[in-house]
Order: sequence, then C-alpha cells, then structure tokens
Amino acid sequence: SRLALNSVTAGDYSRPLRISSFINELDSGFRLLNLKNDSLRKRYDGLKYDVKKIEEVVYDLSIRGLGKGDSHVEGKVPEK
Repeated sequence: SRLALNSVTAGDYSRPLRISSFINELDSGFRLLNLKNDSLRKRYDGLKYDVKKIEEVVYDLSIRGLGKGDSHVEGKVPEK
C-alpha cells in the first residue's frame, strides 16, 4: 500500500491501478485457502487492510479524474 501512495505522490497514476489488480487477485487466492490460526492467517489479515488502503487510493484517483478508471488497467482491454 505504501508503493501505491508513493507512486501517486511521484505522479505515476497508473501504478496504483496495477497494484490494485494484483492485490485483488492475491486476496481471492487467499480466500480459497482454509486458514485457521496459523501464520498465513496473520498474513491474510494484514492483506485485507492493504486491500482497503489501495481501494481508497484508487477511489481518490477516480474521483479526481487522474487515473484511467477501474475498467481499464494497463494490459487489459475494457469490455464493451
């Protein structure tokens, strides 16, 4: 999440969108696992907070019109 914030500060508005896409894929993979009370569960709990922070950054970018929007991430073509 710090990389997303620092990228916006540096003027790179497309990187948080790519980070968001990657983190969401990682989060969906963790949800498939049966996590009890082990170290992976702690990592997943931390990931949930990072997902929230990055979603806030992407939302702020979309509100300000600085990002390319949620439907267009580099390397992917929006469906019509």
